Amino acid sequence: MAWEELIDKHAGTLAQAIAAVRERTFYAHWAEIPSGKIYGEDANEKGRHRFESLLNKPFRELLQVHDGAWVGREESPYGFPLGIEYPQISVATAVERAQRAQQQWRRLSARQRAAILIEALEQTAAEFFPLAYATMHTTGQGFVMAFQASGPHAFDRALEAVATGVVALEYFAGEALWRKSFGKGEIVLHKRFVTVPKGLGAVIGCSTFPLWNALPGVFANLVTGNGCLWKPHPLAMLPVALFVARFQQVLDALGVDPHVLVFLPCTPEEPLTWEVVEHPAVRIVDYTGGPAFGAELERRLGGKVVFTEKAGVNSVLVHSVSNLGAALENLAFSLCLYSGQMCTAPQNIIAPEEGIETPEGKLSVAAFAERLVSAIDALVQNPKAGPPTLGAIQSERTLQRVRQAEALGLPVLRGSASLSHPDFPHARTATPVLLEARWQEDRAFYGREWFGPIAFLVRAPDAEQALAEMVHLVQTVGALVTAVYTTDEHFKERAIASITEAGAPVALNFVGPVWINQSAAYSDFHGAGVNAAGSASFTDLAYVSARFGIVHVREIVRAE
Repeated sequence: MAWEELIDKHAGTLAQAIAAVRERTFYAHWAEIPSGKIYGEDANEKGRHRFESLLNKPFRELLQVHDGAWVGREESPYGFPLGIEYPQISVATAVERAQRAQQQWRRLSARQRAAILIEALEQTAAEFFPLAYATMHTTGQGFVMAFQASGPHAFDRALEAVATGVVALEYFAGEALWRKSFGKGEIVLHKRFVTVPKGLGAVIGCSTFPLWNALPGVFANLVTGNGCLWKPHPLAMLPVALFVARFQQVLDALGVDPHVLVFLPCTPEEPLTWEVVEHPAVRIVDYTGGPAFGAELERRLGGKVVFTEKAGVNSVLVHSVSNLGAALENLAFSLCLYSGQMCTAPQNIIAPEEGIETPEGKLSVAAFAERLVSAIDALVQNPKAGPPTLGAIQSERTLQRVRQAEALGLPVLRGSASLSHPDFPHARTATPVLLEARWQEDRAFYGREWFGPIAFLVRAPDAEQALAEMVHLVQTVGALVTAVYTTDEHFKERAIASITEAGAPVALNFVGPVWINQSAAYSDFHGAGVNAAGSASFTDLAYVSARFGIVHVREIVRAE
């Protein structure tokens, strides 16, 4: 297929994505419901069979060289080993091949690269169901969440990065005729402005969202002309391998060197991260993971472009509510979703000692806590909704963290327990623990991140001091999201001003099927990039424009 034909084929999709990026309205290119009516009646069954066919054997679908052993030790959080091994490629070889591929890739125009990337996404979307099972059995997500997080939602974030990249690359004119008068004379220059990629990008994946968190960086690198090394978490490699294999196959069929995107298998003993990110040829680094390691990356990688999505302390302030039941259901679901294993999960629920205004009158903090525990219990104990909502615990370390939280000595409003899964009797599970904390006195506990199904109910003297505490946490440890429940317009505006000035997004009075945990492609900026929770923002202009530079060429046309 000629490049112009491919550009024409995907011109409509790109135009829609660019419009959505600019207007910030709802847009979804891929349907988020794993429905047989949308994807084919046998799509789910075929996807499950494809996943099962990959188990207990070497993964041989990648179109990249390998020069090492076969590695892999993934285990499903639902209770069984995957038994899959992947062909290793050394960092030196990966860099050499990606640099060679980048020479061809960078010479393509922005529209050509965008068309190729959209074609790759469209063809790789055929793997939505295998990707869902691969994600479910490496991360512990429930099936529907895994389908969305590694399928439509992740792919829309990738398309968003492509669209934003095209906007950035085409923002300035590519050439201009420049005239300037000098007395009676005039000088005329012909100027060309050449976008130049910064160099190889390295995307360091995480264990809980191997595609959703990585694809924005991968596609931001690629659309701006950079080759990319994708280093997944050693316990969540299968979703990445599936994606990269199909992606490389599409590029190869189009006559593009598939090594423009290289998959780097690794082991827990040799995770390769430092070797990759400190390689001189790697000029751009995207990292998702823990705050301590992310901060060390930022410190050590001076001179490189570094985007981090670490984690902060996400807080919810409950001042007053118009519908207590709906607010509690929303909060309970947010606390239970994927057992709190999301960087956007709420951790602290701050309530004023003076009570919470409701249509039925003022509710004490103790009564609010009882109602919240009841709402959590109602979801957890629902045999149809509980297990798929909570999913499984990705890491044994998260279970240990739950036990550590319960042993802090704080009042336990709701204890954690394992949850029986109807389909996977050996699944690693834990229901949410809710602890009571005193304002400021217990800040050493609630003032740091507790990844997993762990939350604190923080009693503040009044609403103003509750707001001040939330702002303090944003300013000191950061937050990816915050939420405020209030029916008071003046308090709402003060909260918006204070929290946004501190650099965190605000969700107001969320009820129904929209939760602070979730981030909508093309509309929500995931991570503001201006507080301690991370330097990345999916997907603003800075996220893509930092990956290339503009070099100008000036030629005299006339000087007289």
